[in-house]
Amino acid sequence: MYGLKQRLIDNLAGMNEAKCQVESGRPNKAAVALVISDADDPKLTLCVKASHLRKHAGEVSLPGGKQEHLDQDLLSTALRELKEETGILLDPSNCVGSLPALESLHRLQVTPFVFWADSPQKGIPGDSEIARIFQLPLSFLVDTPPHLDLSENRTRSPEMMPRWHYRGEVIWGLTGLILRDFLEQGLGCQLKLLGFRDAKL
Repeated sequence: MYGLKQRLIDNLAGMNEAKCQVESGRPNKAAVALVISDADDPKLTLCVKASHLRKHAGEVSLPGGKQEHLDQDLLSTALRELKEETGILLDPSNCVGSLPALESLHRLQVTPFVFWADSPQKGIPGDSEIARIFQLPLSFLVDTPPHLDLSENRTRSPEMMPRWHYRGEVIWGLTGLILRDFLEQGLGCQLKLLGFRDAKL
């Protein structure tokens, strides 16, 4: 699977000039970590938010969060949040690139960073906001066509939102959009779709 790692590096090469620096007066920036681990059977690390949260309770998410003033850049934010939420300790050398930032419903500019680790990185919840962590096989993501939801709650215009179901977990919303970009831009896959329905996402 080292060919997969090189494909990610090659495909993300033109996107690695992400706006990573801390910008004063811009508290609306965040970063998430797409951790691909286990070279023999690549998997993606995903979190499930705790049920007591006021927002996003029980939702599947990528490790990540808002940029803090002590973070050197958004890559540092992604690494810090990854450690805090999952206990997974990586460093900048594990980063193979980044994806374009997306805006969340709460007007956060979220930059996804893609990390590669040859050994399995299962993680354990290290934050009260995280109920559990699971590993999504990359083969499932590539081979399973998502459902398509029509969201009318995005900031600019209605948008088609991919939604996957995996072992009782529903992967959708901003996380679904980021995984769509990862598949299309990181892996060079054309997203296959099962159809769409209207949704208030």
